[in-house]
Amino acid sequence: MRSLVRLAATSVAAASLLLGTLVAPAAAATSPINVTSVSIKASYGGPAISAKTKYYEFTTKASGSVSQGWVDIVGDVYRGSTKVASNIELGYVYSGGKDLTGYVLAKNSWGRGTFKVKNVRVVHDLYNNTVKTYKDTTVSGGTFYIKSAINGNLTKYGTVIQVKTSGSKKTVKVGIKQYTVKKAWEPYKGKKVKIQQKKGGKWVTKKTVKLNSKGKATYKLTSAKKYKYRVLVPGSSTVVGGYSQGTPKL
Repeated sequence: MRSLVRLAATSVAAASLLLGTLVAPAAAATSPINVTSVSIKASYGGPAISAKTKYYEFTTKASGSVSQGWVDIVGDVYRGSTKVASNIELGYVYSGGKDLTGYVLAKNSWGRGTFKVKNVRVVHDLYNNTVKTYKDTTVSGGTFYIKSAINGNLTKYGTVIQVKTSGSKKTVKVGIKQYTVKKAWEPYKGKKVKIQQKKGGKWVTKKTVKLNSKGKATYKLTSAKKYKYRVLVPGSSTVVGGYSQGTPKL
């Protein structure tokens, strides 16, 4: 019977072509909400992460309205070509209002580097057992960054630099750790940092040192004059740079 029905449908379609009465396909459904942009920024502390999670604030711009049901705007988060999170909430719209700002809870396990929101979708729940999803392929943006925080590693209080003096002889010790994906705080080993002096009101680099396997380094110098010292840590695509507070004049 199914074959006969299929054959009959084929015959009717052929006849329609011959008679020039081909029916145009139905127009694709249109999303009630048009998303124009998504932006994301760290809600505090810049891109540095020092815990299992960190909040990022999103702002979505969209036009349109909803007369029936509820619309959720969602997207996926990628680090390069790797998807690290799906269905991240980016706002909602309903007949009584909308909220297009909020927070994304980023995870330390997502890794480090540049992240981007892709595959933005409008999910329309009509409250009649019908849910329609519209993918917005025109939206680009939503770029944000996650980088490892750094801290001092010389004492349990997070001391970054210590200077000991004996007459004109000075010993400068530095110690730095970073917050990693797998083991939380670990020594910032094998990296180069700059020991700086404050001269004439300006910080100048006295010595560039390489941190050992414990994230520490020692530099000895001789100077009859007293200076303030600090450590400058160059930033990278995965680690937040920065500098320590200056020491007293030593």
